[in-house]
Amino acid sequence: MDSNPSKSKRGRSLTGRVRGVILSPQGWQKFQTAKQQAESDETWGKRFTQEDLSDRTGLSLNTLARIFKRDLGVDRQSLEYLFRAFGLELTKTDLTSPAVSEETLSRWTNPQQDWDTAVDASVFYGREAELTQLWQWAVSERCRLVGVLGIGGIGKSTIAVKAALQMQMDFEIVVWRSLANAPPLDELLSSLLKFLMPLYGEDPIIPTTLDQQISKTIQYLRSRRCLLILDNAETILQREPVGQWISGYEGYGQLLRAIGETSHQSCLLVTSREKPREIALMEGAQTLVRSLTLSGLTPADGRAIFRQKGAFTGSEAEWQTLIHHYGGNPLALKLVAAAIQDLFNGSITEVLPYLSQGLAVFEDIRDLLARQFDRLCEAEQKTLSWFAIHREPVSIADIRENVVDPAAQQSVPNSINSLLRRSLIEKTDGLFFLQPVVMQYVTERFVQLLCIEFETLQLNVWQTHPLLRVQAKDYIREIQTRLIMQPVMERLLSRFGSVAAIEAQARHLLTQQGKKPGYTAGNLINLLVQFQVDLRGSDFSDLVVQQADLRQVDLAGVNFQNATFAKSIFSETLGLAMSIDFSPDGQTIAVGDSSGSIYLWNVTTAQLLATFEDHIGWVWSVAFSPDGRTLATGSSDSSIRLWDVESGRCLQVLTEHTGCVWTVSFSPDGQQLASGCEDKTVRLWNLQGQCLRVLKGHTQSVYAVHFAPDQQTLTSSSNDTTIRIWDVSNGNCLSVLQGHTSGVRCVRYSPDGQQLATGCRDGSIRLWSGYLSNNQQSKPSFKVLQGHTNWVWDIAFSPDGRLLASASRDGTLRVWSVQDGQSIHVLDDHTHDVFALAINADSQLLVSAGQDNTVRLWHLQSGQSLKTLRGHTSGIHSLSLSPDGQMLASSGRNGTIQVWHLQLDGNLSSLHPYQTLPSQIRWTSSLSHVSFSPVSASLPSGVGETLAVNRPDGSIALWNIQTGHLDQWSAHSASISTVLFSPNGQTLATSNSDRTVRLWDVRTHNCLQVLQGHENSVRAIAFDKSGQWLASGSFDSTIRFWEVQTGECFRVLRGHAGAVFTVTFDPSGQRLVSGGIDQTIRLWDVQTGTYLRTLSGHTGAVWTLAISPDGRILASGGDDQTIRLWDLQTGHCLHILGEHTSWVRSVIFSFNGQILFSGSDDRAIKLWDVKTGRCISTLTINRLYEGMKIQGATGLTVAQRTTLKALGAIDH
Repeated sequence: MDSNPSKSKRGRSLTGRVRGVILSPQGWQKFQTAKQQAESDETWGKRFTQEDLSDRTGLSLNTLARIFKRDLGVDRQSLEYLFRAFGLELTKTDLTSPAVSEETLSRWTNPQQDWDTAVDASVFYGREAELTQLWQWAVSERCRLVGVLGIGGIGKSTIAVKAALQMQMDFEIVVWRSLANAPPLDELLSSLLKFLMPLYGEDPIIPTTLDQQISKTIQYLRSRRCLLILDNAETILQREPVGQWISGYEGYGQLLRAIGETSHQSCLLVTSREKPREIALMEGAQTLVRSLTLSGLTPADGRAIFRQKGAFTGSEAEWQTLIHHYGGNPLALKLVAAAIQDLFNGSITEVLPYLSQGLAVFEDIRDLLARQFDRLCEAEQKTLSWFAIHREPVSIADIRENVVDPAAQQSVPNSINSLLRRSLIEKTDGLFFLQPVVMQYVTERFVQLLCIEFETLQLNVWQTHPLLRVQAKDYIREIQTRLIMQPVMERLLSRFGSVAAIEAQARHLLTQQGKKPGYTAGNLINLLVQFQVDLRGSDFSDLVVQQADLRQVDLAGVNFQNATFAKSIFSETLGLAMSIDFSPDGQTIAVGDSSGSIYLWNVTTAQLLATFEDHIGWVWSVAFSPDGRTLATGSSDSSIRLWDVESGRCLQVLTEHTGCVWTVSFSPDGQQLASGCEDKTVRLWNLQGQCLRVLKGHTQSVYAVHFAPDQQTLTSSSNDTTIRIWDVSNGNCLSVLQGHTSGVRCVRYSPDGQQLATGCRDGSIRLWSGYLSNNQQSKPSFKVLQGHTNWVWDIAFSPDGRLLASASRDGTLRVWSVQDGQSIHVLDDHTHDVFALAINADSQLLVSAGQDNTVRLWHLQSGQSLKTLRGHTSGIHSLSLSPDGQMLASSGRNGTIQVWHLQLDGNLSSLHPYQTLPSQIRWTSSLSHVSFSPVSASLPSGVGETLAVNRPDGSIALWNIQTGHLDQWSAHSASISTVLFSPNGQTLATSNSDRTVRLWDVRTHNCLQVLQGHENSVRAIAFDKSGQWLASGSFDSTIRFWEVQTGECFRVLRGHAGAVFTVTFDPSGQRLVSGGIDQTIRLWDVQTGTYLRTLSGHTGAVWTLAISPDGRILASGGDDQTIRLWDLQTGHCLHILGEHTSWVRSVIFSFNGQILFSGSDDRAIKLWDVKTGRCISTLTINRLYEGMKIQGATGLTVAQRTTLKALGAIDH
């Protein structure tokens, strides 16, 4: 029972085999009769307490509890002691074996447990009565909520672990969660539910609202017996008034009330220094809520702590005086024992005179910690601060690496040894950490010192320690922000009164830094960034900038000349991340994006190592060779390229495919490369660029290929819904697997080659076996994994074969158990499609690539987000014209929404900045869409021009341009593709990856209709001029017509050979025009649905369409970087406008039809004369680092410098 839970694994029992005996019914009755007689004779009928029985029998309270429970076996000798104490003789008929049910036995041998960061309770002193009391409440009385209370260091966490270990066999599920890092309630419940839901056989999709999350938790507590432990609740409780939650954490009170008041069969154990108000209100003899306040250890138990520290001398009275002085507090006694050993050579006698001069009694561990801290040398104090920054167990090497002063680096090992002797830090597996009470004290002292130094302009700690370790794991950096940066900001704001005053002080301090080494400049810049201070044009030249997070920060015109950068991070040029792979050693990831670039990053440091840039289309596939020296890439430009990883040189260009190359894969020996293409073929190549074989059989695009581990077979999957297995030696098709109902986007062999995993456009995953049986009568079998709600883009087995990961268009990654097909994790940090994933060689890390311009690194087993690489692009995604024609709104691919004032002067037109969406509701790396209300409507936000904007979290914002007022509401559960006002401005339509179109009342935000019928994401929507009909275009290749009033679909148009990206009605409402990925524009008769004509000419996908107000001219824009103007009557192309240098995303006509506005991924908004096709004006959107000066700056790699220049920096 003294096992270390911190070393246990999830789902593994911490106990041994079931053994021992219990009293038989005859033995139990014999004992009860004798006990009652003794109570009558000795205590006038008063019942013996557990303590009385323990004294009488010599048995521990825990053993007595097991005897009385009668379902957990004990040894025979214990029962003999019990009987002998009452003058009884134990016979064979008094004994029996525990009657363990099959269900209980299964639970005992494999309980479902998650100990998270529970402390080691293997060294434990006393507390028998308290343990028995907790067992009595939680197990015997089945209390719902129990508080374990006491001052810091008294042993609340340790006894909670010990009690949970002793009670674990009485519960089906045990879950421990620490509140030491102040997790918001939704984060805690999300973590809890992600563990519980798979145990209940449910898909781990977390409810969106707090009420729903609490309700779901209660549901699980009701259906199975769970023991939950929340440790260190005082972290989120106010000190005054006692027991109330700090601002933002009031939801914890709601959770405690729900658990305490609702009927269920589980128990929540909460440890805290203060009693939460909810426990105080609910506890009582008539309720199932209790609290236990821990007092100090007895002198005997206290002396046991000293024995662990060495030899001590002193009389019995001196020992009692010493332990009483410190209130029997275990942590205090540990600290004092170390000090007595160091200063008094273990003599209790010598230390007592000093104690008599201090406090008469021990009051609070903080008093002792303060005195201990003040006795430390400066080096030891600074070392403790590093533990508060790291927030998790850390090695000596990690601390030394971050210390900037060489002399201080040398002192780190000595400081840690000294802190260990003083018991201020703990050690486990070669790593060092602080106990929660010490961590909290050191953190608060660190924050206080930072604020004092900032106020007094004496920056010492600011120079030696970073407030944020920007290259730390994502969840650690979030904790640092929550518990260090934000408290500093709050205190400074309270002291200075305004952000402007803090900014002035920070800028003054920055001017004094010069070339001083250390963290000061990085800390001050991070502080200004957190306060959302506009840094454009700042002079940061000559500064040493360490640990600065400069991602998504507008640094236009900032002067970093001759600055020294170290461990700082910037945004990347990464576009839509389409493909990804780990190098065989797991140290590098390769990412291909939508701009044709390939990036190599170091996994540990997240440092950009190299960029390869010869492709001219989307890079849909990247693959390392087994030796890690070669990288293969496949692109929509129809080529495959082989790269030397070390030099970045392109070794071969393979050009025999005639369409988009969707996939490339190396053979296990690295001697062959397989590729799959839009041209319906699979090709095998050698590394000299020679095509060895063309495999034909698929009837549509080949999306994925993968070699079997024995490399004798190759598997391919296709949009034709089949999977084909090929003999590599001769190219023969050995087998065709059928069963999927739509295109099969991905395929992977398991590491042992016994299973195939396939992912489909319908959202399903299949695990196939028996697919190469020699028995002609047998058919391959498969298991279906359901959970994704949209395309499965990619899948990968973990190298150990236990797990399968999948990436989907629904914006999530899932981790599945291969054995039972259960979804273990749903990772939902991406805000758009997750195109690709990879798992490293030791099955520990998962990396994903998404449409939200991010690459994310995850811990595969826990699902924790470790690192995020964010790309930044400034391209224009959509345009909208105000109803008076005087303003143009643009949405950038970086999430920025801007409104431009339009000036028309004869034949000249120009755009001038008017307003930008407020920074507090802007977002990053998001494909936002904008739509002006067609009327100057009177809305709750006030009379004026109203702009609708979609947000990546599925919500809608209505922005009043004149007043700046915002109305926001949640609309979809996933990101929104398009927003569009109806002609009368009273209804707003939204489309989404959940396959629906929703209609909203603009005034009330009520959902009027949910239009369902599409089988894939809906990207395009358009109202007819009356507003009675709506057309929608989908990735399912169809267009649907809907009655707005009823929500009824009355017509489906088919004809496009792929996703439909854009639809628009002509002004008469008689014709609909559509365009999509098949590079064609189609005209349809609205009344009959008849296909009228195809306009061909674009050489890439058609993204946008607009019809002139008179209905005569159609404008189209697409992947081929051109705009085409068409005569709608004849279908002739009037002009090809070719000045854009990237995809054209949006085109709209002015209200008089004379000017066309276009927006492109090249960051340009262009104004065109429709009659002549001449470009009238060009506005280029600033890049993130436009004009940022980095001449003479050091600490930047060649790749980083290249990236900064691509984002606008100047280096000449």
